[in-house]
Amino acid sequence: MASSLEPPEHNPSLPSALLPCERVAARAGSCPLLLLLLLGLWVAEVPVRAKPSTVTSAQWLEIQHAQPRPQRGNTAMGKVNKDTKHCEPFDTSLHQSFSSLAATCQTRSMACKKGQRNCHQSKEPVSLSTCELTSRKYPGCKHKEKRQVASYIVACDPPEKGDSGFKLVPVHLDKIL
Repeated sequence: MASSLEPPEHNPSLPSALLPCERVAARAGSCPLLLLLLLGLWVAEVPVRAKPSTVTSAQWLEIQHAQPRPQRGNTAMGKVNKDTKHCEPFDTSLHQSFSSLAATCQTRSMACKKGQRNCHQSKEPVSLSTCELTSRKYPGCKHKEKRQVASYIVACDPPEKGDSGFKLVPVHLDKIL
């Protein structure tokens, strides 16, 4: 007879065709620990940078990434951190107006990092800043800023209600080249 500490897969009284959780459930009555673990893994995949429901995807891109007049890293990140209610670990600010970013949507489409075909590359390199989190105490988040000149790729979609009159609008900063 199997000991009560023996794993269910070694218990000859349980059918071998059962999955591990089913064998545990058959023995213990349920499998709440495994369910809790799987739920925890799913929650970890939910994006932390989800946009607020009060703005469109294009407006959120403008808040996060369009910065026509360069600001210091902590100042630039202040609005994003305030909207997300936590310290963002990393962000890129393109020193371009939203209209300039929208103009990029008129270039030839290409594949994005995740395979969609709605990405567009800037015609030329632009000034930009990257801000990396150095202190995680919200609301006093601190970021280290690095400036550079580089090309970028944005994903573009048709405008949502409330967006400006462009045919396509940038909705995601896909990559810095």
